[in-house]
Amino acid sequence: MIPRTASPTRRLRSAALALTATAAVIGGLLAAPAAASAAPAPDGMTSQTAAASCWEIKQLNPAAPSGVYWLVTPALVAPQQFYCDQETEGGGWVLIARGRDGWKPQYQGLRTPAAIRNTPSGTGAFAVAQLPSRTVDALLDNRRVDSLTDGIRIRRARDAAGTAWQEVRFKYQSRDRWVWTFGAEHRVASYTFDGLTGSGGQTNSFGGDNAFRRVDTNAPQAQAYVGGLAYGASVTGTNSASTYLYSSTNGGGNARPFAQMMLRPRLMTADLAYPAIQDAGTTAIERTPLPESEAITTTWGVQGLANGRDSELSTEVQAFAQVGNTVFVGGNFRYVQRTEAGADRVEQRYLAAFDVDTGEFKPGFRPVLNEQVKALAALPDGRLAVGGAFTQVNGQARSPFVILDPATGATSTGWQLDVQHRNTGGVASVRGMSIEGDWLYLSGAFTHWVRPNGQAASAWNGGRVNVRTGVPDGSWNPLLNGTSVGVEAAKAGDRAYFSGYFKQSGQVFTPSGTAIQTTAGAPVVQPVWLPQFSKPGADYAGNIWQLGVAEAGGKVWLGGSEHSLFGYERQGFQRQTGFITKAGGDFQAVEASRDGGLVFGGCHCGDWVYSNAYTWDGVGTGWTQADKISLFGAWDTASGTYAQDFAPLMQARRGFGVWALFQDSRGTLWAGGDLSRSVRAGEANQWSGGFARFRARDTQAPTRPGSPAITASGAGATLSWGASSDDRAVTGYEVLRNDRVIGTTTARSFQVAEAVPSDRFFVRAVDAGQNRSASTTKLQLSAPDPEPEPDPEAVTLIETGSSWHWRFDSAAWPAGWNAAGFDASAWPEAPAVLGWGGAVGTDLTVGAPTPRPLSAQFVRTVQVEDAAELSGAKVTVRADDGVVVYVNGQEIGRRNLPAGTLTQNSYASAAPSFASAAANTAVFEIPAGVLVDGANTIAASTHLNYRSTPSVSFDLALTATRG
Repeated sequence: MIPRTASPTRRLRSAALALTATAAVIGGLLAAPAAASAAPAPDGMTSQTAAASCWEIKQLNPAAPSGVYWLVTPALVAPQQFYCDQETEGGGWVLIARGRDGWKPQYQGLRTPAAIRNTPSGTGAFAVAQLPSRTVDALLDNRRVDSLTDGIRIRRARDAAGTAWQEVRFKYQSRDRWVWTFGAEHRVASYTFDGLTGSGGQTNSFGGDNAFRRVDTNAPQAQAYVGGLAYGASVTGTNSASTYLYSSTNGGGNARPFAQMMLRPRLMTADLAYPAIQDAGTTAIERTPLPESEAITTTWGVQGLANGRDSELSTEVQAFAQVGNTVFVGGNFRYVQRTEAGADRVEQRYLAAFDVDTGEFKPGFRPVLNEQVKALAALPDGRLAVGGAFTQVNGQARSPFVILDPATGATSTGWQLDVQHRNTGGVASVRGMSIEGDWLYLSGAFTHWVRPNGQAASAWNGGRVNVRTGVPDGSWNPLLNGTSVGVEAAKAGDRAYFSGYFKQSGQVFTPSGTAIQTTAGAPVVQPVWLPQFSKPGADYAGNIWQLGVAEAGGKVWLGGSEHSLFGYERQGFQRQTGFITKAGGDFQAVEASRDGGLVFGGCHCGDWVYSNAYTWDGVGTGWTQADKISLFGAWDTASGTYAQDFAPLMQARRGFGVWALFQDSRGTLWAGGDLSRSVRAGEANQWSGGFARFRARDTQAPTRPGSPAITASGAGATLSWGASSDDRAVTGYEVLRNDRVIGTTTARSFQVAEAVPSDRFFVRAVDAGQNRSASTTKLQLSAPDPEPEPDPEAVTLIETGSSWHWRFDSAAWPAGWNAAGFDASAWPEAPAVLGWGGAVGTDLTVGAPTPRPLSAQFVRTVQVEDAAELSGAKVTVRADDGVVVYVNGQEIGRRNLPAGTLTQNSYASAAPSFASAAANTAVFEIPAGVLVDGANTIAASTHLNYRSTPSVSFDLALTATRG
């Protein structure tokens, strides 16, 4: 059962409340607390006592029930709440996902962690929720997934009513980090179905038969492409909203059951290595640069095919460029509009302008072209260079290259270039542009460039022109024997790369990719770069074309045919890294980020990208990772690895995918092609006409909190600090004790339940991007004055195990039941411990009414002599679930109960176990003057957190010091 609320139970101060001489009298149940400790026991009940794992909680408290607990590891950084199954096979399982149909493969998971922990089962849990992969890894403290002693646990419904269940376990053959890409054929080492064992198979489908002993994670057309932890084909389901066995059509096989997925990392706090924090505090922690996975809300898009052709080479968007505050979008679209339905539609073919910040359409830019745009570049003088397949611009005949005014779209009066294809039957086109230094490099299909004065220069499928004078470099001709597509001028200025459909650069064999020196004569870089291909034919025949090329991070990135993106070292061109999209398509666009830390790759792919894979089809067995990719992705250029944190979700109108990628001056990534849908924040699906934008994620940490202070507060301490600022917004503050985070708050103060002088505290700010500020310097309590020697005249007024008059009834409380002089002699009397669910002296459930009452009352009278001579009077009470204590009608304390007026039917706010209540007694001090000479009435009421709580206990001791 889950406690009614997640409110933490308060913990006892360790040393300051020791009962000294009195403890020898009380003993047993209410033994004196242990010596002072700077690290409270990790019971998982509060963020300050977060445990390393559900397993640790169960080991320290075998009676711990299933429910929501706080966990923290060094990798998790801050305590978070998770649902723990503490019953199955000894407990210790953490729930990482649950749901019926609609399991997703994306790295960022699905829905919220709160949905998983707060609704772990039942029909309300049918909508799939999965923790982010990074969170799952953090629960393992970044240990290998294949090292889990108990493997991966799946609990699945066996029938439509959800009354019968199956337990499945499986282990990976090799898996370092967590992924949700079960359909990507990760190797399974072994598995069990309700104890029946087997081995082999892959995560897309493994098991011992085609019925209940199978897990099938494929999402076939027969199931409307909806994924799940399905049974074999012979297990059928229905499409009822309430069934625990779902199929998209009634009677369809491979039923998707409601399922829970759990792990059991056997982590103990004492075994974890938290980084030590110096007195000066922590330094700022900032995320690495990446775009956000969620698309920016669509403001405008493009739609329609202006030339009527619907093919991969005629997608709506094929090029981007920025001039000032305007981003230009080129391609094969007909309209610019706000919505899919055509709101505010404007006919603006092939080329349009949008505001870099807002994405708003700029109607003042209205060029008129007669064919599609395939390349754009911003010239140093602020004009826009446009290339493509057009033959007319603004009503005038024009080769497929033109320079436009970026404000109006008018043809520029400055230098222009006539791009020609003089081979018989040749059609000139410009496919790519790249600027470095004084040179604009062009790729495409052409043979000559002609200036307005008639001066011509040979440029076979590639060349360059001076961006300041417009003069083509006749001494620099790559002499490519086929169309070039991609072009990239190296920032070092020493070379330019081309990719495409050629096999030679002059007389040098350069299949589909080449590096040309920028010196006169355009010699090929030595040693010659000979690209490798994922599926080459004999003598480099067949599918070897390459479409995108970029240089970044000391590597040359080449993408193209048969689903390949390979990285080569800049010097020597040794292939260093390789990626294949097995169930996808060719890479079409390769673009480096502005700082060179990332390479973006676009493709007509929608399933998996395999790391360290070099062949297609089949991919092979040597690959190391299989991550989700949706039409485009990002790669870290320094490490040569796939950036799985960037996981956008996209749809393409015809599946042609992404053909253009561009990062603007604000860091926003623009992706274009035949895109039709994207997912924005909040998992909201939206129309994205032709292109979508992705804001650069926040990588700037907040400022350090100011004016920190600490004061003693009872057994603990109160921390306070000044506000931090952030370029976006501060979302909270983390409080650290010694070497780890113990709590998060949006306020600028924090109450620490227990603190000793040796504790060192720090505070830092956190923003929505999970950037963390530098922390404050250490905050530390002063050592208290030594406590006086205990008074040898300590007295015990009520011992543990004493007899109490009690009632356990659903009727309203009797009037004045807790007041001085109340006569409880008509109530039963019995010795403590009173309650049920453990070693009790009196079982209150015997003869109790049905339904079970929500509270029980206890009254005892004690005689006191010379009350004015007593000091330090206190009650020490053991109770679960909640308790309130009165002395002579005055409330002296409550625990696990809400504020305000209490009644017979008030619920407790937490549900500690029988053992936890015994180990965590509450101490309430009795104010001076409350105890009087003669008879004194001590009354208490215990309250249930929920009616079927497994245990209730009550015992109380009253002590004081005479003198």
